[in-house]
Amino acid sequence: MKQCLLRENGFTFIEMLLVLSIVMVMSTSIIFVSTSKFERMEEKRFFEQFHLDVQSLQSIALSERKYMSLVFFENGTKYKAKNANEIYFEYEMPKGIRLSQDSYLKEIVFHPNGTVKEFGTLLFETKNGFKNVYVYIGKGRLRYD
Repeated sequence: MKQCLLRENGFTFIEMLLVLSIVMVMSTSIIFVSTSKFERMEEKRFFEQFHLDVQSLQSIALSERKYMSLVFFENGTKYKAKNANEIYFEYEMPKGIRLSQDSYLKEIVFHPNGTVKEFGTLLFETKNGFKNVYVYIGKGRLRYD
């Protein structure tokens, strides 16, 4: 009778440690996977927003008939849209994304008719490697790699 009562006390310390270690391994792997997924989503959101900012700058150049430029500064971690004497918007890039020092283009300039002054490649450094943004001659179309 005493043996039956002793067995009903609950889990042993070893059993609890085993279950706790399994739960910790599973939660750690979930956190790691969700963090990398979040970083990829943040990178995608940034490049979509950057594309919209370039299109917005081009439409301002067309509507106001002014030269407009998108300039990167502070070691490639910020960019601003401006004309000769007025800043239209200024944004900071997400942590882990910046314009590379090796980038061919350092700025995008639109003529008053909406065409780009200089075409080429913007090279961005991200946590997942390098990302190319191609600025095409003519109407300033962008493509991502």
